[in-house]
Amino acid sequence: MRTQNISLGGLKLEANFDLGIGESMDLAILTNSTRIHCRGRVLAIEDFKNKVHARLCFSRTSDTDFRKLSDYLESLSRGPLPKWVIGGLFILSAYVAYLIIHTYFIG
Repeated sequence: MRTQNISLGGLKLEANFDLGIGESMDLAILTNSTRIHCRGRVLAIEDFKNKVHARLCFSRTSDTDFRKLSDYLESLSRGPLPKWVIGGLFILSAYVAYLIIHTYFIG
């Protein structure tokens, strides 16, 4: 199985085996050095290129594992800046440098 999308409410996964709507699953989400145990119920299924894409809703997750999942997802949202932000900052700083050079040294 491979996780495609995850939130505090559930996840979307890709599997090589059949799953049924309403089926319960015990699963472990492996992060950097943490294993988060969850239980989920299949809400929907899509067949896609010999794979099964299933949407699961978390149920009966312990407070400790829910906190681990919350912390992990929060750490992902604080990830590095998108490339377009870095590019925009670079362009802005180049423009400011141009204005300073043009105003004080050339003009």
